Amino acid sequence: MMKLSISLSIVLIFSPLIVVGNIIPIDYETIVNEICENETLTLYFSSSTRFNENSIVSPTLKCIVIKGNVPEWKNGVFKNVPNLKFLDLSNNDISSGNLFAFGNLSNVKILNLSNQTTYYSNYVSVDSVYPELEYLNLRRARVEDLRSSWDNPFPKLKYLDLSNNAIQSRQSLSIQMLSTLMHIDLSDNGIYQFSFKQMKNLLSLTLDRNKIKNLQSYMGVDLTGLEKLEKLSLAYNQISYINNDAFEAMSNLRYLNLSGNTLSTFNFDMLKTVKSLDVLILDDNSLDSVPITTPLNITQLSLNRNNIRYLAINTFFYLHGLTKLFIGENEIQSMQVDTFQSQAMLEELHLNDNQLSYLPEGWCNSMKMLRYLNLAGNKFALLESVIYSSDLPLQHLHFERNPLTYINGSLFRLIPVNMTIYLNVNVTSQNTSSVHNRKKLLGYY
Repeated sequence: MMKLSISLSIVLIFSPLIVVGNIIPIDYETIVNEICENETLTLYFSSSTRFNENSIVSPTLKCIVIKGNVPEWKNGVFKNVPNLKFLDLSNNDISSGNLFAFGNLSNVKILNLSNQTTYYSNYVSVDSVYPELEYLNLRRARVEDLRSSWDNPFPKLKYLDLSNNAIQSRQSLSIQMLSTLMHIDLSDNGIYQFSFKQMKNLLSLTLDRNKIKNLQSYMGVDLTGLEKLEKLSLAYNQISYINNDAFEAMSNLRYLNLSGNTLSTFNFDMLKTVKSLDVLILDDNSLDSVPITTPLNITQLSLNRNNIRYLAINTFFYLHGLTKLFIGENEIQSMQVDTFQSQAMLEELHLNDNQLSYLPEGWCNSMKMLRYLNLAGNKFALLESVIYSSDLPLQHLHFERNPLTYINGSLFRLIPVNMTIYLNVNVTSQNTSSVHNRKKLLGYY
């Protein structure tokens, strides 16, 4: 039996429930559906509604969503819903000081307190234990400081989203209560100093759009101790200095995003102990060279929007496993013929929006796996400056926004039948008829 003693009108909706957060497991939707069994009590009401422990009474109800502008909750309000496992109080008007005022939730596995409309950020105190809680969403909940009177009120917590809050440093969190975490998102805070030494179980850490300037143990962000970490994102901070041992112990790291910082140099040698690193993103920095002097296992490297002007014979020599390389929107004017001599596995090459007018003959002799080449937005006047023989393994060549004036008909015999060239140019004069016969091949339409 369910007892609803709320004075205002309530809408009950029993339906599948999907809540999307920044830090979610791949099977999150499946987990929610398994918990709720496609039955969720959804309540809509105005801010004048007040709940007490007798407002919702049900021995079997597992999932509740409450929407409106609720400003606060009384301790024990969900006391008579003992089987509650999923609680969504997002998009209300709960002040940060009252986020956990409802008290103990002994069986709740997923708790969503995100997107509170209250204006002021404040101290958050967790004064009850949540023994089964695994997923906690506090995104945009006006959290400035998260503390607890218990050593660890979340003994099983795995996923925590604290993005879009007002956290600034290690002193803003009671770290001992986060020791079980496997995934945490701290994006869009004001973090400038932090130590993650006690979060030894972390698999993913997201720190995008903070105020981090240094990766070091003193007066910066200390990443030591994260030996299990697989994914690290520090995009769009103010990082200009990285200590040489910053990633030394991260033997399991697979993904590293340092885009949007102020790096003018990057010591690739610091990654030589990171044997599992697969993806490295350094977009939107100030790099003018790529000094790689040690073998790395990276398969995807992105250097878009830097200040690189020249690609030398040794630029990528030690990256034998590359399959995708992005160097678009730099200032590259030329490259040596053997620049890609070690890239036998390369499948995609993005050189768009540079200053290239030709590629040296034999430039792709070693790249038998190359299928995609993006040369859009350069200074090529002739296709012959790229295609020198019929052995070119390409299937897709992007040539848009180049000053191409005409296409030599004799070039067609060098173009493999399965290659599509994307031109997007206005073709006129006597070459129009010959081009027309191959428009479909060239992807002109």
